[in-house]
Amino acid sequence: MCPRFERYRRERENNLFPWETLPPPHHKRVDHARAVKAYERAPGDKTLPSDLRPPGVLVGVLDYLFGELIPKEGFVRVFGFVRDRTRAVRGDFTMQHERGREAIGCHERCVRFHVLALHEMRGEKEFSVSLEEQQLMNTLQSLKEFYTDQRTSYTSPNELEMRIYHRLIHIRDQRERHDDVPREIQTHPVYRLTEEFRKRVQERSVPITKTSRLVVDEAGMRVFGELVGELRKGGGGGRGMVYLVACILEHLFGEETIEDMESVRGGLELKDVIDGV
Repeated sequence: MCPRFERYRRERENNLFPWETLPPPHHKRVDHARAVKAYERAPGDKTLPSDLRPPGVLVGVLDYLFGELIPKEGFVRVFGFVRDRTRAVRGDFTMQHERGREAIGCHERCVRFHVLALHEMRGEKEFSVSLEEQQLMNTLQSLKEFYTDQRTSYTSPNELEMRIYHRLIHIRDQRERHDDVPREIQTHPVYRLTEEFRKRVQERSVPITKTSRLVVDEAGMRVFGELVGELRKGGGGGRGMVYLVACILEHLFGEETIEDMESVRGGLELKDVIDGV
């Protein structure tokens, strides 16, 4: 999961996380099976072809981060590490110009991880809401481009879900642009209710700026209730999607908006939410 040179370099620099090292008494030595490539800003020409992990390996990295590390260590404890490593995964896809099924699936899982972070990391001292929102928006933008690029060869079953997150997280954007949204998604009840919800919030929140308070009234929450009803009927992504939509709603309007987040989650494991189970 990590290039050979980086493993030895980070061991020499004593730059390893506890879960990347061997058990005591060798806890300063790298565990070659568990070390994960770190994100490097603008690597450019410095990147060797041998340092780029192929798509199948990148899928395995996310399987490990989301399916093993988070359940074992806890979301809050490993959040910074996982956030950095998922960014490196996305970077490897970009460097290889990979936009196919594996790239789409990995980016969709990363979107769910970032949405979860808006709730799970809320109030944590080191957590930056604005930076997290930016990573979420970046990942969603990449997905939009992938969907359009791959339209003739592959259509993701999760596109509607991702489009809903995009419309909600960009609720301050009052420009209506649907050119790249397939007609079958635009006419889906979940998408239409999301658009109605956006419109009601925007009407109650004028003037809207980057930092102004967003307002949702009773009528807006009734529309949101209809949206949740459609999702629970199987229109979209099921219970996991209901929970992630609730996470975004809490982020936009405050924690008092959703009374009991845990009951909305309904016992789902975080790894299952991330995987879209």
